[in-house]
Amino acid sequence: MKTLKGRRNFSERLYAALLFLYPSGFRREYGREMALVFADRRREVEGRAGGRSLAGLWCETVIDLARSAPAEHLESFMKGEGLMKTLRTIILALLAYAFTLLVIAPLYARNAGAIPGFLGNLLDALIFTGLVFNFVYLALTLPRWLEGVRAVRLTLMITTAVIALLITIMMVSLGPPARIGLSILLAQTLGLLAWFSVYLWWVLRKRQAAPPAAA
Repeated sequence: MKTLKGRRNFSERLYAALLFLYPSGFRREYGREMALVFADRRREVEGRAGGRSLAGLWCETVIDLARSAPAEHLESFMKGEGLMKTLRTIILALLAYAFTLLVIAPLYARNAGAIPGFLGNLLDALIFTGLVFNFVYLALTLPRWLEGVRAVRLTLMITTAVIALLITIMMVSLGPPARIGLSILLAQTLGLLAWFSVYLWWVLRKRQAAPPAAA
């Protein structure tokens, strides 16, 4: 009797540990029910034929786990939940950076001579401020230091400070006669406002689309 009880406790503890292979949201919703079902099935098979049926139950369990756990992680990734949301955000950000640096920036550099002065400055500002703005926003939101409108506002302030610092360094390195044209400053300002507006619209849209909290 003691051996049977020990085997039962080990089986159920092992199954509870294996449930951690599922996404956290899935475990919260279905983990307890799955553990109860496994315990019922274990009692049923042990009552019939003991160890041999228990081995068969474990074979079925492992096969189902190998099939369903990756599927649940994929679904969680597509929905953007928990850790999967963070991973998806990082992957999308890296793809956006790669596309900007490998496609947009070289294309712009190749055709820069054919673009009118202010428009060229504006495109340059949109690319540069976009890279900085996205990086700062992700640095604030991925660790969940800030979210929503507050994160967008602080991102605008930090990005503005970074660009102002870089412009100052450039002017100092070029020497006393160096000047930054009004069109460049205007282009940088418009680039900052454009990215701020896009992120603010996106955050407010997410807030409106979020389901109301339960009373």
